[in-house]
Amino acid sequence: MLTLRSATALAMIMASAAMAHAEEFPTAPPKLKDAEAQGLVRMSTEELKSLLQGKTNEKGTRGSREKTFHPDGSVDRTGFGQKEGTGKWRFDDANNVYCLAFQEKKGYQENCYATFRAPDSTHYFDYDNDTGFFQRVWRRVTAE
Repeated sequence: MLTLRSATALAMIMASAAMAHAEEFPTAPPKLKDAEAQGLVRMSTEELKSLLQGKTNEKGTRGSREKTFHPDGSVDRTGFGQKEGTGKWRFDDANNVYCLAFQEKKGYQENCYATFRAPDSTHYFDYDNDTGFFQRVWRRVTAE
C-alpha cells in the first residue's frame, strides 16, 4: 500500500521523467561546417517539402517553440504557450534552403536555413544560411 509520502515521490519522479522525455533534443554541432565534417546528411528542398507540413516542435537559440506550416505558405509561431505571430515560409531551390519571414521588432525579416538530419533520423538541425551558425533543432509533430 502506498503512503502519501511514497505516492508523492512517485508522482514527482513520473512528472520529471515525462518532462525530460518531452525536452529530449539532440545536441547539434555549433556550425554548418561542423555538421558537414561529422557527415550529417543535408536535406534537399525536395525532402523538406514533405517534412515542413503541419506542426513542428523546436528548441533553439531563443527557447522552445512550436510552428505550424500551412500549405498556403503561411506559418504560425507559438512560444511559451502564446501565439507569437504569423509569417511566411518558402523554399529556395537554388540554395537548397527553406526561408522563414516574420515581422520582428527591427521590421520584416527573412532568414534562410540549411537543414541537416540528426543521427536519430527524427530530429533536424537548422543552420542560418548567411552565418553558418546553428539556430534550432526541430522535429515533426503532425502533418496537416
